[in-house]
Amino acid sequence: MHAAPAVSHPPAFTASPPLPAGPAARPSLVSLRRLFWLRWALLAGQALCLLSCEPIIGVTLPTGPLLVVFALQALFNVLTGLRLRLHMRHGSLPGEAELMGQLLVDLTALSAILFYTGGATNPFVSFYLPGLAIAAAILPWRQVIALACFALACYTVLLFEYLPLDLHDPDKAVNYHLAGMWLNFVASAVMIALFVARLSGVLRQREAQLHLAREQLLREARVEDLNAQAAAVAHEIGTPLATLAVIAGELRADASDRARSGTPVADYLPDLLTVEQQLELCRTILARLREDPATLEPERIDAWLGSFAERWQLRHPNATLQANATAQAGALAIEPARVGQILTILLDNAARSQQSAGHAQRPLQLEIAFEQGNIAFRVSDHGDGIPPELRSQLGETPVVSPHGGQGIGLYLAQSGARQMGGGLTWRDRPGGGTIAELRVPSSPSLAVNPS
Repeated sequence: MHAAPAVSHPPAFTASPPLPAGPAARPSLVSLRRLFWLRWALLAGQALCLLSCEPIIGVTLPTGPLLVVFALQALFNVLTGLRLRLHMRHGSLPGEAELMGQLLVDLTALSAILFYTGGATNPFVSFYLPGLAIAAAILPWRQVIALACFALACYTVLLFEYLPLDLHDPDKAVNYHLAGMWLNFVASAVMIALFVARLSGVLRQREAQLHLAREQLLREARVEDLNAQAAAVAHEIGTPLATLAVIAGELRADASDRARSGTPVADYLPDLLTVEQQLELCRTILARLREDPATLEPERIDAWLGSFAERWQLRHPNATLQANATAQAGALAIEPARVGQILTILLDNAARSQQSAGHAQRPLQLEIAFEQGNIAFRVSDHGDGIPPELRSQLGETPVVSPHGGQGIGLYLAQSGARQMGGGLTWRDRPGGGTIAELRVPSSPSLAVNPS
């Protein structure tokens, strides 16, 4: 099979639907989910500190007020979890005000905990900074400034209003403070690494998805241009085809006239019949350009395959096509217009490749199977194969093949396959040649009643 077909009848492919919005395209929902799980982790760490401070480092904490703060935090996080489920059920997204409210509650809870544990003298007072770093990663700058002003106000109040820590051994206060600063640094680094770094990864995935969407839009714009050119060519070529049909009909009538059986024109009767047949086929192809593929009813593969192979055989009377489908695949339905257009391009390529390789008499193979929820159409030829440097470009951009094609057919075929949720791939055939494979998902919406 050669790498690029000639443009015989470009299919009228339409623009693909936009890419689906996955998790990478919803950073606000991802941010709320991260805050939800981060708050549970912080609550677990705070509870551990409350239980271990007095027996390990000899610091007595006001258990009652801190437990109240922890309980309020836990209750708020339960409500946050319910809010998350509500967003996921309805496909909605949290707004900037909701995310700001989440962080405002966290900063308020931190301020309350610091008030009961030494205020600004507590080494964990710099825990305001990771919260502001998270805010800077997910909120607009105006809201970040508002949260920063709130944190600064809380810090300022804690310089003067707080409950001092009750140390069993005040001589070790400096050591306790240094150890607390170290733990604060570790916790802050972990928070930033887990939240901000992972959120940045989500944003990078979103940018990559947007880049792919832009590339797809450019491809579809090019396909639309080619469709417009195909419509113009179809309009222009109608008159020359009609003229050729009249001339061929007159020559065929002369060749069939027994009174002129001794003239040279009689020797060309079989060829003239073939010319008329091919001209009629051209008119049929041009008529199909006016059809809307979306209006055609789906057909079962076993009912459609024979007529498709016969039509293709008329276009290539010197080639042989062996087409078969498994019983499971034959009972499935397809869009006959789109699938037929793509397979015609692949089979045309295969026939030209075999002819170039001197194997025009060897049969082409079209095999259809159902595999893992997809319908696989495999076109096998005995041609020269595809050069490795061209294989990665096939279907992605028009490429000139060694056999004179421009690659527009495969470009349109790949676009059509992607519209149906599938794609085209090529691989070497054992023993020489190429296997071109079209895979499309089996859609329940295309189900038809068995005949």
